[in-house]
Amino acid sequence: MAVPAEKAVISSRRRPQFSLCKEDSKSGARTGCITTWRGATAETPFGLVVTRKGLPSYLTLDNLGKVNGVQGMHVCASHFFGRDALYPREGGSLSEIIGQEDASPLLVLCGLRDPACYNLNLYPAAGREKISVDTEVGVKAVSQQDYIDFVRQAQPDLCLSLSDDVVGSHSKRRRERAQQRTAAWLRDSVKCFGESDGALGSVGLIASVLATEDGEENLRQARSAEALASDPSVVGYAVMGLGLGESEECRKGALQSICGELPREKLRYTSGPNTPLELIEAIECGVDVLDATFVNELTACGMAMAFPADAEGPAVSGTGRGLNLNLWSEEFTHDQGVLVPGCGCYTCQNGFSRGYIHHLLQCRELLAEVLLEFHNTHHMCRFMGTIRAKIDEGVFSEYAKSFRKLYIHQ
Repeated sequence: MAVPAEKAVISSRRRPQFSLCKEDSKSGARTGCITTWRGATAETPFGLVVTRKGLPSYLTLDNLGKVNGVQGMHVCASHFFGRDALYPREGGSLSEIIGQEDASPLLVLCGLRDPACYNLNLYPAAGREKISVDTEVGVKAVSQQDYIDFVRQAQPDLCLSLSDDVVGSHSKRRRERAQQRTAAWLRDSVKCFGESDGALGSVGLIASVLATEDGEENLRQARSAEALASDPSVVGYAVMGLGLGESEECRKGALQSICGELPREKLRYTSGPNTPLELIEAIECGVDVLDATFVNELTACGMAMAFPADAEGPAVSGTGRGLNLNLWSEEFTHDQGVLVPGCGCYTCQNGFSRGYIHHLLQCRELLAEVLLEFHNTHHMCRFMGTIRAKIDEGVFSEYAKSFRKLYIHQ
């Protein structure tokens, strides 16, 4: 009996594969490579472009393709709930909806919550089985099944299992409940992937571990999740619940203890790095994939990254303005210099000056954010490329130390 063409294609797909390449001898930093059946290849560590409804905040996919070094995007499922015209249909994947070409695909990671807008304190938990999230049409209570149904239709490369992220100010009972819910959702996700008829066969599950301020509890949660490592659907792990106001010591301790318990051969992701320095520190703990939310935040605020992105690259020459440029400032009114001299981004290479972008911001022209997102995304990718090079050269610890010294004293 002949196998239907569509089912034959699905059965020929395989989940993303992660290969560990090099580990830093003085820290947990490491390089690796992710490959998918679609042909997407990403070198780790790298930062994900955070999106709105599957697209960058101010760039089209065509424009994003002009930025060297972009390797993946974080697509938030909640952006599609309640928007029937955008929701993936039967037989149509998310890549087709957003217009991503198969010839040069970017890796797509899917989560439920928007990593750039964690409104965790605004809404109570929606019962034992659901979680409240912001959508384009208001707050919606989403179940595990709602989320899995979206993943089944959207066909991302990677998807995070649900996590009940809470901040430290919540009661001990609420935090314990969050850990229990996160662990239960993970078990349900593994079961759903195992029972799938093949529609989830090309999607890699990233098992979520909820970080807390309790070191012993972090170890217990990590060991429990590690027991699922042999399941073929689990291609990596996510350390969730970070970037919500915890101290630097708490964040670093959680990452070190959890990553130390996870299998070396599995991919590692974390939520939460809000600055380049926090990104460096997460990579020191062994994280492979991170959300680059600070790109969105700086762009929306009219800021241009100017911290050293290359190994020996100086900060913006002669400005004395620190690590970022605030283009709203009147000091740039007549400044004809590009954002960062020597930068290879579209904005700087085409001569768009600081003064011109300042003018666009004052006039509320959207082109200002477009030009800034070009620059900031390019700058982030250069920074990640330097980090990978330093790990491969065996000098990442020295680089991280010098970067931390520069960042703190600016």
